Amino acid sequence: MNNEKNRKMNENIRYRIYKTSINIFFISIYSNSKVYEIKSGKSSILPGIKYSIITILFGWWGFGFPWKKIQELKNSLTALHINFSGGEDYTKVITEMDYEEKTVWVYNNLKHELFEKTNIETIDIIIDLQTNSKLTLEGNIIFIIESLKKLNIVNLRNSDIEEIINKIKQFDYRN
Repeated sequence: MNNEKNRKMNENIRYRIYKTSINIFFISIYSNSKVYEIKSGKSSILPGIKYSIITILFGWWGFGFPWKKIQELKNSLTALHINFSGGEDYTKVITEMDYEEKTVWVYNNLKHELFEKTNIETIDIIIDLQTNSKLTLEGNIIFIIESLKKLNIVNLRNSDIEEIINKIKQFDYRN
């Protein structure tokens, strides 16, 4: 139950980074900010304002070669666009850091319809259940469905579980 509460809480958090472009004399710096946690209902533009101000103040003053000046200007405009659009979304990257390569690969290679119905945590649970199972495919599917029901995960059909098992096998065969 506590795990379910943590998952729901994490679904309401988005992770964003913002850009800074600084061009002073012959020095050009185009970099990312730290990662910001943005809770649901909070503005994702406000944390990027300080990076936008730095870019507005110091992003235009480079004395590079003409072709470099165009890139510096492009970097400054890109940074402002990203910052005023709410930053770059790093939620998927941060979330996937908590999971093994196999879980991330299976999750990212699901069909679109199934991808919409599940999440990476459920895929991780299914991989754990499937790995320890010595049953036939049909028995394995029933075992996984019953185990997921105990965790209150009831939105997956037998065909969905079969597809996930097939993706797990594809990952195992490619390695």
